[in-house]
Amino acid sequence: MLRAMPKVSLIKGNDRRDNIRRSLELISDDIRKDLKSRQVIIKPNFVSTSIPLASSHVDQIRGILDFLNRFYSGRALIAEAACGDTMEAYRNFGYIGLLKEYDVELIDLNKGPFEKIPVLDRRGRTIRVRVSSLLLDKSNYLISAAKLKTHDTVVVTLSIKNAAMGSLFISDKVLVHQGFKQTNLNIAEIAGRVWPALSVIDGLVGMERDGPTLGSPIHVGTAISSTDPLAADRVACEIMGVDFNKVGYLYHCFRKGLGEADLQRIDIVGQTLSECIKPFRLHSTVEEQYGWRD
Repeated sequence: MLRAMPKVSLIKGNDRRDNIRRSLELISDDIRKDLKSRQVIIKPNFVSTSIPLASSHVDQIRGILDFLNRFYSGRALIAEAACGDTMEAYRNFGYIGLLKEYDVELIDLNKGPFEKIPVLDRRGRTIRVRVSSLLLDKSNYLISAAKLKTHDTVVVTLSIKNAAMGSLFISDKVLVHQGFKQTNLNIAEIAGRVWPALSVIDGLVGMERDGPTLGSPIHVGTAISSTDPLAADRVACEIMGVDFNKVGYLYHCFRKGLGEADLQRIDIVGQTLSECIKPFRLHSTVEEQYGWRD
């Protein structure tokens, strides 16, 4: 029996907060059906604690909370294991103000608790990395708040990688990087354990060229949302002009059956793809990154 086509919402506009809220409203029925009384966890991307372009903008979080406040009565947890001091990132990027505006709690996932899960090194030997117990708990409703960015190892970083790598204890993140081939396999393995219930990708201003921290801004003016993270990331690749089949960890997630990546099997609502496509200039090492296929 064929499963229902996942919906991916696309919105264009110049107001980040409004873009995000409207993108979620387009798939409101899908979200409400899955959320019910589960604990909401919003996972931003703080690969840097000081570079705003590399990180999830606070207005993206506001857009998500504006939408949720219409029907969700619980406290939302905003949780991240930053590459640095997580609380410093919350302060630098204006997240402290959310405490007065909404019923939220800011959590530093680097403080644990953790569970150890196995991945492989480049020689095929098992190593164990610490993953947030909070994000591993399937009873929670995990929202990956990502953005459109290029990457220096895996071509692009979107909603799935945000959840996977952001779930790791800060000093264990480097252990996942085991050469182009095994790094992509490791990310896909971790992603299956911390699969988001909802992906929300901010594409107002993305990062091209030398992402995920040192790239350049590119104005796209979009927001992407879906309860199928792979479908969301697949559409994001198309918008960025990226060949999905060359992004190793996304390819592996599709082969594992974690989500939908066939554009013919994805129901895009809101704007059309053709209205949103804005090709990104990829990282200077992208040809080397494609070596995961060898």
